[in-house]
Amino acid sequence: MFRSAVLTLLLVTAPMCAVAKSPDHPLLSRFPEARATNYQQVSFERFSLPTGLPPEEASMAFPELNLIGDMTRHTYRIRNTSTLKVYQNYKAAIERAGMNVLFECSLDECGNQRQIQDLGAKLAISNSVFTFWQKPYYLLAEADEGKAHVAVFIGGDDGETAVQQVIIEESQVRDDLIDIDMSYLERPRELNTEIAEVTPAQRARDHALLSRYPGARIRQRTHSEYEHFIIPVSVVSATRNVDEFEKIELTGELTRHFYELSKVSTLKVYRNYTSALAEAGFEVLYECSRDACGSSTEIRALGALIANTGNVYNYYRDPHYLVARRDTVKGHAYIALFIGEYRGDTAVQQAILEAGPTETGLVNVDSDLLHTELEESGKASIEGILFDTGKSTIKVESKAALESIAELLNDYPQLQLYVVGHTDDVGSPELNLRLSAARAESVVQTLVKDHGIAAARLHSAGMGPYAPLASNTTEEGRSMNRRVELVSRLP
Repeated sequence: MFRSAVLTLLLVTAPMCAVAKSPDHPLLSRFPEARATNYQQVSFERFSLPTGLPPEEASMAFPELNLIGDMTRHTYRIRNTSTLKVYQNYKAAIERAGMNVLFECSLDECGNQRQIQDLGAKLAISNSVFTFWQKPYYLLAEADEGKAHVAVFIGGDDGETAVQQVIIEESQVRDDLIDIDMSYLERPRELNTEIAEVTPAQRARDHALLSRYPGARIRQRTHSEYEHFIIPVSVVSATRNVDEFEKIELTGELTRHFYELSKVSTLKVYRNYTSALAEAGFEVLYECSRDACGSSTEIRALGALIANTGNVYNYYRDPHYLVARRDTVKGHAYIALFIGEYRGDTAVQQAILEAGPTETGLVNVDSDLLHTELEESGKASIEGILFDTGKSTIKVESKAALESIAELLNDYPQLQLYVVGHTDDVGSPELNLRLSAARAESVVQTLVKDHGIAAARLHSAGMGPYAPLASNTTEEGRSMNRRVELVSRLP
């Protein structure tokens, strides 16, 4: 029979480091000098308390007692006191109160390290005992024929002891706390018909083809007259490896917007976009919503490939994704949209690529200017050497730039060079290092095989993302960082 209203851990009352917002439970006092580092109280909660060890040594599945009641949890810390002393005081208090011990374990009896940590985590408010798992003790007891249950996990680390304590009390739930006003159903519904207007100044910052959702504000806008761009048309892996998902590779004029808006669901925004695209005769090439877009990690990776910041941040919840295409007088127009939510706000990642023939002949590389740069600074960046995303094959548009490098080497026969490849920061560092090295080697091989330059005069190297010229948070910055440099090499 439960003999006392309070389980006192020691007969001598000692000073306590009480925390004002973390009172002790009336049933069970703390160990003297213990300080409460975490506290939780929940009315009428479901909770499971371990009642034994896993049946198999490698298993983490503890047999458990499933309870419903008023739950109170504490985490206490005690300096300069052993776990054994704390455990013996808990055990003695429970025995004096006449409580029934359902399960207990000590030291190695509580399992291997992983099982001990998991045992304590099941009681801990933070779901982890962190480093306080050494010299462990666990105790589960019931009082008054199950009307109250007490569980404690005691573990130590570096001379300090931590106690994870849970008390579950049988309680009756009140079910009369919510009212339903049936008269509401008889009243006419008042619809909010106020829709924000897109002002002419706002419309001027949108793409000419597609206006923003009313009330949306631009967080970032980027534009490139001629850009290579990959549009995913499948679930994207967390690594964003271009070889691991289906995609459309395009080149053309690229405009991207990052819009934010409040108090509008992702579904409503998505429906408005799909309606507008259908009315304009766009063909939907791919779309997905919510779980169909993958796991949360895959969803973030999908949106990141569309976002001009390279990141959707927290806006990946309740997602919708769409890729659509339409013919125009200038060629194909592609629209990719990623819509996600965070804490009631919605963000739209919008990319519009207008595919068309490239305008060439706009960049000239002067060999004398290259030589001057090499003399003055020891290096020179080369404009106009282009590669497909994620590949090291040199595109045909790079011919003029390569001819200028060959002319430089022919004009200065004593000149020796390092050809150094650089990438942006999209993808893993290891992948970018390999890619930059492969691109630099492609330039060397082209100069040797197609332009007759002696191989001994050239040495390739890759720096990956480690020497950027600009921030990788914008497309303009990433474009500047994807480059090939010539560096003077001593004979």
